[in-house]
Amino acid sequence: MSSFLNFLEKLSKYCGVKFNTEIFRGEDEYKLAANILNEINSFFYQKKLSLPSSYISEFHKYWEEYHEVVLLPKINPNGECLAVANVLENIYKINTFRVQLDTLDLTKEEIANVRFFTAIQDFNIDVHARSNPFEFYKRHPNCFDPKKIKDNDLLVDEFLNFLGAQSQRDKRKPWMLNSAKFLVEKYSSSAYKINETHNGDVVEIVNALTNEERYGFSIKKAHMFLRDMADLGVWKYKTNTENLDVMSDKNTMRIALRTGILQFRIPLLSSFLDIFCYQYSMVDKLNRQAWRKVWEDWGKIFNNHRPPTPASMDYLIFRLGKIACRPNKRFCPPEKSIDGKKLESLIPQDRLIFRADRYCIFSSICELEKKILNPPNSISIEGRTGWKSGKSNEGGGGGISS
Repeated sequence: MSSFLNFLEKLSKYCGVKFNTEIFRGEDEYKLAANILNEINSFFYQKKLSLPSSYISEFHKYWEEYHEVVLLPKINPNGECLAVANVLENIYKINTFRVQLDTLDLTKEEIANVRFFTAIQDFNIDVHARSNPFEFYKRHPNCFDPKKIKDNDLLVDEFLNFLGAQSQRDKRKPWMLNSAKFLVEKYSSSAYKINETHNGDVVEIVNALTNEERYGFSIKKAHMFLRDMADLGVWKYKTNTENLDVMSDKNTMRIALRTGILQFRIPLLSSFLDIFCYQYSMVDKLNRQAWRKVWEDWGKIFNNHRPPTPASMDYLIFRLGKIACRPNKRFCPPEKSIDGKKLESLIPQDRLIFRADRYCIFSSICELEKKILNPPNSISIEGRTGWKSGKSNEGGGGGISS
């Protein structure tokens, strides 16, 4: 039996009908394949005149309405969050995890301005892995001066060149210029004053930063910035600290899926089926909620050493995803443990994401069938090769080219 007929046989079983593969041989199979693929293509990827203009296909309309009930997400269905919290408690009771950035004895105001502008640009580049931005500040302070940035494109170019942020300059430069004006107009040209202005209210600060897209702060970037301001001792928050979440990215999503604190009816769909990123947006939101649930359950452990905010767990979870639980390489049974020399080469904090037997700290939690689960990817909606530009009609062809 061909792989295509085997595929149809599986579909028929889900539909509760019997598919007789014996009657399709040679040209009959190819004719069947042509008709089936035409219907699949039409449903998933063709824009019909009967659809509202906002949709690219019948599936798009269906997926928008039913993606959540189809995937059936569950947070902590069998107490996984408490199990994860217990592992973290055993580490945090004798260790402290913080963001690893050498601030070179800069003032709090200087640190805030440097991290404010680097946080905006922190996508598709690893700001932490590049040369120290605080060292760059000492040599080029004007690149972090809101009053000077807002009227000088050359300072923005110099800053972006340092970061190696060559892609999407059409977004990055306006973010720098607009956010510089934002600081000048709202916070007397000082990112440090943001916390004081909003009286240490986490929710109010995040809302202010993310109120307009032109400032460059997504929810993730805003939470990352606030986490760093706390970890670096720049700000202290007064209210809504429980709402400062673990940042949702491919690493923290992957750990959430593999530990089982966030579960779905099926493994997540490829981005090519996730039209307009409804799945991705849902997972992004639920991932933050799942890690917040871990933090809440952690508080139930007697005499616990829980950090002050959910975001304070982020460094450990992120580094675990980068080092111990990568997409195709895991240091857990039945895989291998990390090499002793490799382990010794890590900084002391990173070594703590491994047990004494050199396996990942969550090895006893992740069920075997969950260890291969992967987070979703996102395809641009607006981009040159994104969903909107990739619309196709009943004439066939076309489609996204990401």
